[in-house]
Amino acid sequence: MKRRLSKKDWQIIKLLKENARMSDAEIGRRIGLSKSAVRWRRINLQKNGRLFISAYLRFDKIGYNYAFILIKLKPEASKEQVISFKKKLMEHEHTFEVYEIWGDYDLLVGVFGEDTSDLRKTVMEILQEENCIHDYKIIFGIKTLKGLEVPFRDVLPEL
Repeated sequence: MKRRLSKKDWQIIKLLKENARMSDAEIGRRIGLSKSAVRWRRINLQKNGRLFISAYLRFDKIGYNYAFILIKLKPEASKEQVISFKKKLMEHEHTFEVYEIWGDYDLLVGVFGEDTSDLRKTVMEILQEENCIHDYKIIFGIKTLKGLEVPFRDVLPEL
């Protein structure tokens, strides 16, 4: 059974989502732990693969186009085909998210491009000549309101 996160771990994660550059000392001050206790918890979360600290690029803010592709895999596709396709998606330089999902589709893939032409090229690179795809749907992004559990409050006045 996987170990669940403690309340303090969740507090650390929440603060890092708000500001990934926040120091261990500042986090400790806000949640009532010492700097060394926060550092120990943060390092363990990272070592165990539960926490990745990364930049989140907001494509709408830099003028890039982005889309999400819902992909339904063929039930008869071999395990090797599916794994190879997932690896291709994960390694593609213009994918920013790849999720296995449950429902009418099997995968959700986020892609981006400098403009609509570049985005179309990326989508075609991903989908063409893939024998394991049964169906797909493309949904174009317009504005990011929340990403990686962090609401982007600066877009709310524009709504």
